[in-house]
Amino acid sequence: MKTNILSLSFRKVDCPKSPSYLVGELRIDGQTLGDRYVLDVRSLAQALQREGEYFIFTCGCGVPGCIGIVDGVQSRISDGQVTLAGSLPKGGAFSFVLSAAQARKAVADALLAEKDFLDEACRWEEGEFPVFGFSAYSYRSFIDGVGA
Repeated sequence: MKTNILSLSFRKVDCPKSPSYLVGELRIDGQTLGDRYVLDVRSLAQALQREGEYFIFTCGCGVPGCIGIVDGVQSRISDGQVTLAGSLPKGGAFSFVLSAAQARKAVADALLAEKDFLDEACRWEEGEFPVFGFSAYSYRSFIDGVGA
């Protein structure tokens, strides 16, 4: 079975009346996945580390059902590979087999590339998230866990 390549980048969104934040952009083999939805980076990171069902894509309000996502992405981990399979209301079904090490490192590297912004965000009010799903503090534990 083909091994796909995960990449993650962030786009900064400046807000005039609130702190700026980062929007995650997920690509598999260079093709954007879920671009009509908000990427929950923390759920993605969890799906790469533990098997289960994860709502990697959601609405901007944080409730996946709000935009018609009723089932999460299924994560299966075996022999150093992660299989992510799911379906999006606008985009259809997908299934990808990823190298666990490559995918985890891609997420950690993307977060590390924004380290200065994330560290600055540590001064924000509690409950504000510089990256959807991650607080300014919790991103560090993921990076440490991957060993990036």
